[in-house]
Amino acid sequence: MTTTLHTPACTKAMYRDGKIHVTYSDGKKVSFPISANRRLRGQPAEKLNHIEIGHFGLSWPDLDEDLSHEGLRAGRFGQG
Repeated sequence: MTTTLHTPACTKAMYRDGKIHVTYSDGKKVSFPISANRRLRGQPAEKLNHIEIGHFGLSWPDLDEDLSHEGLRAGRFGQG
């Protein structure tokens, strides 16, 4: 029998007050400072708020950055 791990769907992702805020369908919320990610830190709000929510993660196409939902939920916010 094969077991598939399911990550709850991401329902919202936004930039506010120097942090990325992510909400999942199971009620879990993840927030992290943009300073924790070298590709996000120092970027203008308009680029930080251009977040595409995908099945496997978040993408900032203007900044060439992708973070997996699994990693975000585990506290991994990209390269420091």
